[in-house]
Amino acid sequence: MRQLLRSAVMISVLIPSLSTLLHAGVVTFDFEADITGIPTQFTDTISGLSATFSSAPDVGGFSIQAFGTFQSLTGNFLMDMAPETLTVVFSAPLTSISMNFATSGPATLSLDAFSGGTLVGSNSASGTVPAGFAAPEGILSFNSGTFDTVVLSASTGDFAVDNIAATDPPPAVPEPGSLLLCAGALAALSFGRLRRRPIS
Repeated sequence: MRQLLRSAVMISVLIPSLSTLLHAGVVTFDFEADITGIPTQFTDTISGLSATFSSAPDVGGFSIQAFGTFQSLTGNFLMDMAPETLTVVFSAPLTSISMNFATSGPATLSLDAFSGGTLVGSNSASGTVPAGFAAPEGILSFNSGTFDTVVLSASTGDFAVDNIAATDPPPAVPEPGSLLLCAGALAALSFGRLRRRPIS
């Protein structure tokens, strides 16, 4: 019983350290798990990162759609049905973001990034019409500073977004004390198993 308790304590020490070392950093919100027709405001959580999607001036102005109108927006995507602004608030700071987008006509999609309500920076992009399709499509990205909120708006008409790839800051390098604690825990587990092994 005592050995089981010791093992449980060692594992509880190791798991947080290993999860920090193995953290991926990039999370993609592709809306595939969302039900078609869900309007904003809603929250998606993937790999521990949450994103809350809301719109203005119409609170339910965006919704999950799934129709084969676009080349780069496949499966489910998020689209407005009237000119709206889309705000995405993340549960943790990000260092970069990129997304596929489409506009209903020639337009520029703009992104403003904020940290705690303070503007960090902006970027914009215009799409091109892929062969065989009717709407301009493109990729919009931002990777300057640290931010937790992005606001998207089109210069004219409607827009849709998909495959929002959010990158949070890389995990801090473990301090030598943390690594020594992990090594000590592994050594203690190994020693405990060797001590209990019967001699043949």
